[in-house]
Amino acid sequence: MASVTEQVSDGFVPIRCATWAVEDAVDGTLAPNAEGRLFVLATVGGWPSALVDARADSADGVADLVRRSVADGSVRAPSGFIAERTTRTAVTVVVCTLGREPRLTETIDALLGQTHTELEIVVVDNDPASGRTPALLAGLGDPRLRIVDEPRRGLSAARNTGLAQASHPIVAFTDDDALPAADWVATLAAVFDTDPGVDCVTGLVLPAEVATRTQLFFEEAGGFAKGLHAVHWRQDRLGTALGTEAGPEGIAFPFDGGFGSGNNMAFRTAALHQLGGFDEALGAGSLTRGGEDLDAFQAVYLAGGTVVYWPAALVRHHHRADHDALVEQLHGYGVGMAAVVTKRFLSSPATAVGVLRRLPGGLRLLLDSRSAKNHGKSAAFPVEATRAERRGYLVGPGAYLRARRRVRRHSAVAAR
Repeated sequence: MASVTEQVSDGFVPIRCATWAVEDAVDGTLAPNAEGRLFVLATVGGWPSALVDARADSADGVADLVRRSVADGSVRAPSGFIAERTTRTAVTVVVCTLGREPRLTETIDALLGQTHTELEIVVVDNDPASGRTPALLAGLGDPRLRIVDEPRRGLSAARNTGLAQASHPIVAFTDDDALPAADWVATLAAVFDTDPGVDCVTGLVLPAEVATRTQLFFEEAGGFAKGLHAVHWRQDRLGTALGTEAGPEGIAFPFDGGFGSGNNMAFRTAALHQLGGFDEALGAGSLTRGGEDLDAFQAVYLAGGTVVYWPAALVRHHHRADHDALVEQLHGYGVGMAAVVTKRFLSSPATAVGVLRRLPGGLRLLLDSRSAKNHGKSAAFPVEATRAERRGYLVGPGAYLRARRRVRRHSAVAAR
């Protein structure tokens, strides 16, 4: 049972987030909080098979609920999944930071502790003048870890610097407030090994904890998770050697965020170079505030490549903990999404027609309280957060045009 110190000022009792293999014995991993609640990711044979909002008064009660959730067999590992597959494919992991996130050390510890040892970790310091990043990582001496400077502000610029520094055929990206599972790199590498036609892999992102009501609201708004089914997207409609299903194509596909998220993504390094890396008119730190990851996924797909969503590649993420940060985050997501759609609209007449055809459905998705995007929000979900995101969609097109002009001016100056 939780102590009184778990309680926060609004009466919310923090909810732990646990991963439990149903083959394992019941232990403290499954202990619920003072209100009898626990978020559980259940795995069967190493594959994530159920997400359970367990409500029980004991660990044994939680275990019973979890076992019942996986018993229907609705989620099965694809034929290409082999638990603990070994691979020698070398991977570069890029983490970009301003040095303001103290949990950066936890992220790097998790990467240094990966079961896959054929890797290098490139930390891109996007505010080198502050000196914060080297100070944070001063105690983490390891030959696989290096810090590179990128004084040009913006996540896309930082990610492109990490890409330029990547020495290995696979480049993966996560954030400085994320915790990759111990087998994250090995799992990503195995997907690329199993099917040489795969150009991009995204994975499952779940909360590291739900310590505040605001973090719960982020999950109600959809969070980062894209489900537990392994799927792929490719224009030729063929399958993959992984045994994945064809991915869902919603009413705004492919101009939506359904492929995955930037805190858990990997690419063949050569393929990402060929696409030109990340668009520096997009992303956090730019006028558009986001969208560079969605743009990259779409670029792979639209160029005829294959994107795979593989939920066995697990990252846990520390969500924004306070109300104002959530409102700001969702506003940024709206700006970034609209900016990416604007980029697609301007890319070619044929693509512009495709965007226009999907626009009515996209608006319904955004505005209808019963839509897949909104139906998970509780009555307590802050209306100002929803409004902020919608305002972001209005701001996004203009923000992209201004950001694109700014990037072109800077490129012209740099070329002189």
